[in-house]
Amino acid sequence: MKKIRIFGLLLVTAGTLILMSFITEKNESLTLKDIEASVVKINDKLFAGKYEVSNSLYAEFLHNLKVKNQTELYSIALIDSLNWRDKLAYNEPLVEFYFRHQAYKNYPLVNVSYEGANLFCQWLTEEYNSNPKRKYKKVLFRLPTQLEWENAAKGGLNLCDYAWGNKLFENDHYMCNFRRYGDENIRYDSINKTMIVESGGDRMGMVGTLNDAADITAPVNSYWPNKFGLFNVCGNVAEMVSEKGISRGGGWKNAGGDVRIESKGHYSKSATDVGFRYFMEIIEI
Repeated sequence: MKKIRIFGLLLVTAGTLILMSFITEKNESLTLKDIEASVVKINDKLFAGKYEVSNSLYAEFLHNLKVKNQTELYSIALIDSLNWRDKLAYNEPLVEFYFRHQAYKNYPLVNVSYEGANLFCQWLTEEYNSNPKRKYKKVLFRLPTQLEWENAAKGGLNLCDYAWGNKLFENDHYMCNFRRYGDENIRYDSINKTMIVESGGDRMGMVGTLNDAADITAPVNSYWPNKFGLFNVCGNVAEMVSEKGISRGGGWKNAGGDVRIESKGHYSKSATDVGFRYFMEIIEI
């Protein structure tokens, strides 16, 4: 039986999924093997994370800061779960559940600041470089440049709109997690002579509403990887790059035309559809 301490009480479970509970203490340890297995080669000096950073991995980072009593860095790195509150959709349960609940441990981290993402990369760099059994003598985990992100997202398919090709729907499946609109959401404004897409018809952004098996965001290992082995570079959550305020690839709130490899988003603060993926640069072999 597995034992986990929750709010000072000891909960005993038979499995790994805990329903109606919140994790307040560290229950996993990040190993060197985990770190090295989490990246794939882009070129001789650069590797990219297979997945968008998950809630559980970021929780490990926050726990580390707390244990080391790095209160100032901890306050900077904390996520803002209140971003889930939306007058247009009932997302209130996600304020409490999304980051803390075991059911969302493998979902992409959101509501993180640019500074928090960089602090995470700094922590991961220190964790790796301090391990005597590491494969490389010195590495740097960081956010990618826009060009690095694009090259990784393409996976060698230089003439494609998306990480897998040019269509969002192939082999009877949607290829990524994005906001889909039906014809009933599109109307023509005869005065301004423009096409208008109205939100609401697809009910995205509401808890319990299905979107091709995605509950707003989808787990970081959902759908299919590109040729390099990267998951969800298009859709799911938009990914921060090294240039502050810029995200790439679009996310679950974006329409199909805005989850292309070339898609560029802008953010001014943490948001429910923006996360990040770390890249690993080899500094010294």
